[in-house]
Amino acid sequence: MGNNFHVEFEKSNGDLHVRPSGDFDGSSAWELVNLLHEQYDGQGLVYIDTGNLTALNPFGCSTFQCRLNRKHLPFERLHFKGEKGAEIAPKGSNVMKATRNHRCCGNCANCTCSRSDQKH
Repeated sequence: MGNNFHVEFEKSNGDLHVRPSGDFDGSSAWELVNLLHEQYDGQGLVYIDTGNLTALNPFGCSTFQCRLNRKHLPFERLHFKGEKGAEIAPKGSNVMKATRNHRCCGNCANCTCSRSDQKH
C-alpha cells in the first residue's frame, strides 16, 4: 500500500484544508502527520476530507492517531469529513456527519442534520 498515496492542501481564511487520497497505511499516516505539523500555524481549524481515501489499514489509522502532536495541533481544531473520518480521527477531534440523499436547511422536524459537527 502507500504507493498511490497523495495529499493536497490549501490554506483559506486562516483554516487548513487537507485532501488525502489513495491507500492509508503507516507511511501514509506519517506523511499526513508531517504535513499537518509543517503546515498548521497555530491558527484556525484543520479540515481533513477523507472522501478520496481508498483502503484504510488499521496500523495507518493507529499511527496517525498516536503520532499527531496534540500540543502543536489541538485535536478540537481537527474536523474530519467523509465516510472514513471516524476511523482516522483521534479522540477529541470532530467528525462531521455525512448526510445522504437529504438536502437540509437545518429546520427539519426531528432531524439531526442541523447538528453537523459531533465530537469523536
